[in-house]
Amino acid sequence: MIIRVLFIVLSTGAFSLSSAAEVDRTKRPEAGAAPAASFPEFTEKILPNGLKVFIVESKRQPTVTLRLLIKSGDLYDGDKTGLAGLTASLLDRGTTSRNAQQFVQEVDFLGARFGAGADEDSTSVSISGLVKYLPKLVDLFADAVIHPTFPADELTKEKKKVMSALAREKQQPSVLAAKLRDRLIFGTHPYGAFATETTVGAIARDDIAGFHTAHFMPNRATLAVVGDVKAATVMALIEKAFGDWKPGTPPSVTLPEFPSQDQTAVYLVDRPGSVQSTVIVAAPGVPRNSRDFPELSVVNSTLGGGFSGRLFQNLREKNAFTYGAGSRFSPQLLGGLFSASTDVRNDVTQPAVTEIINELKRIREQPIDEKELAMQRDYLAGNYLLSLESPGTTAARVQEIEFYGLTADYYKTYARRVTGVTPERAKELAQKYLRDDKLTIVVVGEANEIKPMLEKLAPVTVYDTDLQPVAQPVPAKP
Repeated sequence: MIIRVLFIVLSTGAFSLSSAAEVDRTKRPEAGAAPAASFPEFTEKILPNGLKVFIVESKRQPTVTLRLLIKSGDLYDGDKTGLAGLTASLLDRGTTSRNAQQFVQEVDFLGARFGAGADEDSTSVSISGLVKYLPKLVDLFADAVIHPTFPADELTKEKKKVMSALAREKQQPSVLAAKLRDRLIFGTHPYGAFATETTVGAIARDDIAGFHTAHFMPNRATLAVVGDVKAATVMALIEKAFGDWKPGTPPSVTLPEFPSQDQTAVYLVDRPGSVQSTVIVAAPGVPRNSRDFPELSVVNSTLGGGFSGRLFQNLREKNAFTYGAGSRFSPQLLGGLFSASTDVRNDVTQPAVTEIINELKRIREQPIDEKELAMQRDYLAGNYLLSLESPGTTAARVQEIEFYGLTADYYKTYARRVTGVTPERAKELAQKYLRDDKLTIVVVGEANEIKPMLEKLAPVTVYDTDLQPVAQPVPAKP
């Protein structure tokens, strides 16, 4: 019997070796079809107070992540830009039952992670830890969300940190360029606003408490739970912790229209002494609920998606202008923008901008080669499937479906839609969503050196590092 089993094993091994020898390892294997449904199923419940709860039961890790999404963010800052962000950062700095030190100690004792932040459209709060501590995690989480006290001394400390960060940002060309880009694309709309020493300095404790009262309410929130849990067990804990949270009426806000640009223009932030230029070529983009966004991601990846993107291949590999270049669509609830960016030597600032525009023209006018397109399709689909391993990412995506009004099967079909983009479809999307004229070109660098060459492209407006227009044009070097 032993000899017979050994013979079978050896025979099987010989067969495997023989089969392996027939594989041509000089050729890249063909990618398999993306799975039809790759996004996990989830349970949805709504509490009487309006809080929507999404529960994803996953046994991959003995952990649990809770993520609350409030449907209010920087859009509601008013003239005190930075208010939503400060409110979020102070949620764990003291509650009605725990001071700041006690809260942090309890989180640390559990080996948990707590975080909160705000963006243009929303405020998110999350906590994660071992599932065996689930009741305690829910209790801490609800305490921070519903019962923060915003101590004045903690606000003072946080404002000092923000002020310090704002001062540092003036020395960071990429940050200056991004801020000016947003202001130019979105105008006086809150999407174009950014915090300054003045707006942050004007924020008082009453502003923070008032923002929390006006915007943190269950009927303006969703709660996603992802982990090795049972829906019934989680819901019992959530109902106990969040059931008494009072609903309310959210404040209204009047928002201006986004501006339009009828010609290509250059906006130059003068940064004396810079030996290189930070360049952003920007235009309006798409909102997050755009039907075409998954397929459009393939087009953008071809244009500026890392090492294999055309911008990188052109600006670095072909012309040696830079160490890197890329592009992205930044979609939000009410709108979005497209930007292509790089950092280059001063003497090639104008040629670099020209090459970016040339690549925009090329992808609009010429179909993408199938081999090049296939590489980008497979890359994006693979990255998406790998991202499903992250509980935090899964929680956010479950909430995105509701928040942005995406179709229920959006993520279930995402990989299939990405891998289904053809050269013809890619060209259609490029012509629809990418432009090669009426561009907003933002450059941060030494105005004396680069302004004359930029004027060959389009009219130039000069700004200082406070992003205020300079009254007198900067004289060119003789």
